[in-house]
Amino acid sequence: MATTNSRYDALDGLRGVAAIAVMMSHFTQEAFKNAYVAVDLFFMLSGFVIAHSYGARLLDGMTAADYIKRRVIRLYPMLLISLLIGLPVLIGAKVLGLSTYPMQSIISATVHNLFFTPYVGHFGNANMAAAGAVPADLTVGEIFPANPPAWSLFFEMVASIAFVIIVRLSRSTLFRVSVIGGLMFLITGALTSFEIHGHSVVDFSQGWSGGRLDGGFYRVTFGFVSGVLLYNLRSAGVDLRIVDALKGVLRNSYGLYIVALIMFLFPMSLRGAYPAFVIFCVAPCLVMVGANLPCASRFEARIAQYLGWLSYPVYLLHFPIGRAVFMLIGKPNGSATVPIVVACALTLVSAIILTKYVDEPIRALLSKRLARSSTTRVKPVTPGGMADPNAG
Repeated sequence: MATTNSRYDALDGLRGVAAIAVMMSHFTQEAFKNAYVAVDLFFMLSGFVIAHSYGARLLDGMTAADYIKRRVIRLYPMLLISLLIGLPVLIGAKVLGLSTYPMQSIISATVHNLFFTPYVGHFGNANMAAAGAVPADLTVGEIFPANPPAWSLFFEMVASIAFVIIVRLSRSTLFRVSVIGGLMFLITGALTSFEIHGHSVVDFSQGWSGGRLDGGFYRVTFGFVSGVLLYNLRSAGVDLRIVDALKGVLRNSYGLYIVALIMFLFPMSLRGAYPAFVIFCVAPCLVMVGANLPCASRFEARIAQYLGWLSYPVYLLHFPIGRAVFMLIGKPNGSATVPIVVACALTLVSAIILTKYVDEPIRALLSKRLARSSTTRVKPVTPGGMADPNAG
């Protein structure tokens, strides 16, 4: 397997580590308190690698329709699988009294989500309630109730469509759009916190609910456009001293993963100052450093690529699977260890099986059909993650 940096193997691995951190944050809650910033890293990685995979091709004649079809082929099958798992689990939560959703609202929400669109309703679920993680009153208004983390896929798709325009912007314009998106993200986070808590803490957890939907647009604007800008800077050969310095310190992809884990495990928000530092400073540096860290060995590259391969299914499957496990097992002897271990194991096994035997065959079939009908040359969809550099 090639270890060339054109694959951006270290970024694949980074995405996998981030997906696992998100899973652990939902299962354990306190241990990975700041793992939600992984979504901002996902958006940035997506902008970077979509620019790498599709930028030149869109400018060289690939039609917008072909490009958007490829993005749907990449994202939709696993989303559909996760919703098919999540729907009966959500109905089970309703039956057990762990959800305030009326049955008709559950059906309505899932139909909305099947079309990649958010559902805006004022209901809640006791997510991972058996482990005492997230009570129902803290989850009101999830826009993808059958699989809450899928909220980011709606914004991912919006950004993917907008890339048809973004790809034609100059670096200076990209910078301005990124700054405006970041400022609006910051302001919206401050207003959300003030409205809910009445004090000056910035809440960067935007986009997942109907009440935070507008913040999600600013969030993805900053992350995705910043990723495109970072790719443009790299492709233009712009030398960033901080990237060279960090590359010398980290030395390899393992160092990158350790820094990311420490970042997610940091136990305090510092009134929003810490996630702000991560989102606006650390995440861009991690992307640029990862893009400049070629894997030194075949083994290191395989680890990175495997983490990247698992990232998307782990991200989409862990919540409905975890919700089912926590509902059924509860807390034996007052400990959440057993359901956490079972949920993690089932998620990883399901991710491997469903990707290999369901998701990949479906994508391969759809990709071949697209290639036959395409007006431009289209490479087959390869197994990869949310921002797979070779998925285009």
